[in-house]
Amino acid sequence: MVVILVRAMVCGVCSIALFGCTSDRLSRSNQQTTPNKLTSLVDNYSHGQAHDVSSGHEASVNIKANANANANEDLEKLKAQFAQQQQQLEIMNNEQQALQAQLKRQNLTLQILPSINANAGRYQQGTASIAHIAFLEDESQFVELTELAVKEVSIIPSRQTTLKLNIPQDARFIAIKVGLRYTKKRSQLLIPISSIDFEKPLTLNVGACDVNIKEGITPELAPVFATKLKYYQQPLVACS
Repeated sequence: MVVILVRAMVCGVCSIALFGCTSDRLSRSNQQTTPNKLTSLVDNYSHGQAHDVSSGHEASVNIKANANANANEDLEKLKAQFAQQQQQLEIMNNEQQALQAQLKRQNLTLQILPSINANAGRYQQGTASIAHIAFLEDESQFVELTELAVKEVSIIPSRQTTLKLNIPQDARFIAIKVGLRYTKKRSQLLIPISSIDFEKPLTLNVGACDVNIKEGITPELAPVFATKLKYYQQPLVACS
């Protein structure tokens, strides 16, 4: 009986010793494992933070790059729109100028300046006469000037006359005949519309026995007419 009790006590002591050793090993293992886990967690967190910072920087760079690209694209669009608007304004301006020029060519200001001896001929005293004005489509109609006249004007010596005339769309010439008593040829004018300077009135001087153009034409625009006019308006030696 005593022997049995002794054996039981020995077994109990051994079990306690073994349990203590096991507990100590587990405790040491846990103590070693915990720092390792903490170190790993810290490393992972640091790596995550670094990754987040890197990703954030890359995202910021990408956002700025996209913003710059969009700004450049918008600027190019604005430049293109501005250039298009400038082109449209230029076209509108040209069209307006062409329209104004066309409107200006639909009207003609005619001034007649008779001298004090207008239609006097060989005498000193000027007398009244009549001017016929016609617009012609063809030069051959010049012989019908009186019949085709759109206006008849009384010419009084020393009295200026100013007329506003509407030019028909198909007209190519303006024909003027002043009824001077001593000459016919030098009192008739056939003027191409293309030679008229619309910035100035077409101004005629009426003398004792001739009519000449003072201003209002550009001879270079109608060379044939200019040649005839130069010959036609040579100074008179005497009325015929």
